[in-house]
Amino acid sequence: DLIEGFDLVLDGTDDFATRLAVSDACTATGTPLVSGAIGRWTGQVGVFTGRPCYRCLVPEIPPEVETCQAVGVIGALAGVIGAMMALEAIKLVTGAGESLAGRLLVYDALSAVTRTVRVAPDPHCPSCGGDQTGGV
Repeated sequence: DLIEGFDLVLDGTDDFATRLAVSDACTATGTPLVSGAIGRWTGQVGVFTGRPCYRCLVPEIPPEVETCQAVGVIGALAGVIGAMMALEAIKLVTGAGESLAGRLLVYDALSAVTRTVRVAPDPHCPSCGGDQTGGV
């Protein structure tokens, strides 16, 4: 109910249960999701607009998860990833450029290198796969 009616959701929470719940809600309502994550010296930004969804990338909570609270993070990295998330949101709202939809940008701040990888839809994804509704 919290997501319905919004044009876009940006998620940067430090908790996988919340991330998966937000992703499932976005998929169910057809709301685009801009997801950002950071830890130590690495960050990532992804855009999910149906299939694949965030759950295709992270099907369940990883057993050995490192959170920012547990391992720390370089403060400036939050600004870099937050700015990238904001740019993706602007592109989605305005239709400018090419969004990261279906891709994940990974930023390694120690080596100042970025790479972008495709996220494959999972045909068995409980949120967007198979006969599930909400996915495109």
